[in-house]
Amino acid sequence: MITRGALAALAVGALAGCGGVAAQPTAVKGTVAGVPAISPVAGIQDDRVYQVPAKDAESRVQTMTRMGAAIIRVDVRWDVIATKRPKNPKDQNDPAYNWSAYDTVVDAAAQRGVRVLMTVWGTPAWAADPAVKKTTRFPDNSRRPLKAGDYGNFAYALASRYTPRGVRDWEIWNEPNIPLFLRPQFQKQGGTWVNVSTGTYSALAKSFYANVKQVDKGSRIAGIVTAPAGDQCPSSCPRSATARTSPSDFLKGVALPGRRPPMDVVSHHPYPITTPRDTNFPGSSYIDLYNINRFQQEVDRTYLRGKRLWLTEFGFATVKVSEYSMFVSEAEQAQYLQDAYRRVRPNKRIGMFVWYFLQDNGAWGSGLLKQDGKPKPAAEVFSLPMSPLSPKPVKAGGTATLVGQVRTTRQPTEVTVQARSGEGWSDVAKVTTGRDGSFALNVKPSSSTLYRATWTGEVPSGPSQTRSSWPVTVRVK
Repeated sequence: MITRGALAALAVGALAGCGGVAAQPTAVKGTVAGVPAISPVAGIQDDRVYQVPAKDAESRVQTMTRMGAAIIRVDVRWDVIATKRPKNPKDQNDPAYNWSAYDTVVDAAAQRGVRVLMTVWGTPAWAADPAVKKTTRFPDNSRRPLKAGDYGNFAYALASRYTPRGVRDWEIWNEPNIPLFLRPQFQKQGGTWVNVSTGTYSALAKSFYANVKQVDKGSRIAGIVTAPAGDQCPSSCPRSATARTSPSDFLKGVALPGRRPPMDVVSHHPYPITTPRDTNFPGSSYIDLYNINRFQQEVDRTYLRGKRLWLTEFGFATVKVSEYSMFVSEAEQAQYLQDAYRRVRPNKRIGMFVWYFLQDNGAWGSGLLKQDGKPKPAAEVFSLPMSPLSPKPVKAGGTATLVGQVRTTRQPTEVTVQARSGEGWSDVAKVTTGRDGSFALNVKPSSSTLYRATWTGEVPSGPSQTRSSWPVTVRVK
């Protein structure tokens, strides 16, 4: 396990001893003009939480809560809950439904004061379109439903069961622009491959939205929910039904006249295609965190203009896996998590930001925990990210803005911002946060300075702890 002291040492490097900020012990209000007072709702997804025994599920919910997740994203598998066709599909008590795993998760979250985002996908065999062939390449539950109404009926039963337990956040399907989750993406018509997944999805989304809103008009329902990358169809991708649809093309297809399903929020998964960057490539078939503004502009050219964005899967892997070959070191993962926070904090359109996921497994490596359950440095950074709002250097004595969030608090608290001084740290200011732990502080270093934030307090459902951000540098010209 990497200790907090080791984390600091990794980040300090050649800057040890630098810094020119006088201590300001008086507490200051953690707001700065032009910086939103609150941060996007911070979440964690755990792919195992509905697959493990109830005791383990409760423990995993507890772990995510103590890390600072204000919302837990959960895959709600239609094909797992309804293995047989229900006789009364809108009745949550139909014997075909098995809710036990999700009851545990929802109740554990409610006891700890954390929200649940339910992402509803997975076609049961009885609901699948028989015209879509099975394949060993993709799971059977990726076949499109024959009738969108079956999906809507399930959504009604689902909302009826969990809205009274506090669930009010929903996503319509998961990554419907790639064949891993929805097939077919393309179909040959008159000798030409034509996208069909956007039509399928539009029908599913209309049915889901109408049924959930019948149960709870105040629910927050997100649509689109796209994976970050597609193929350059039809110009260069393989001519097949299993090509991926780019997020931009998927959005355009859903927005065609006659489709246009209602939704309250637009979701996307901006997994990084590269390490953090500030340049982009026009006409690219991907939307990651570093060109999310382009996606926002594309949304605003459709009937969804002005809708908020939820970024409900994001992460950096620390091991190479077959599905996602890019990976970074554990130290870089922590650094890039903090960089991601500074990028989403100023964007008032981004209402939620979810890290995928809690713990590594053999197929995916972006966990905050290793496979053996030991935390990576990013686990502590998730709890308390802090970063300069701009990575650009400032003039000596010029102003730089630090933004951060104590995610484990549920009320205003006090955080200490420190500067590196020789082999130790000196206090710069004690900052009072907003209700969600967000803070911003202007600093005026006389030379390049390393900063961190520290906080001591009670974490949700746990004892008092001290936590620190990953040290960050404000560079001076």
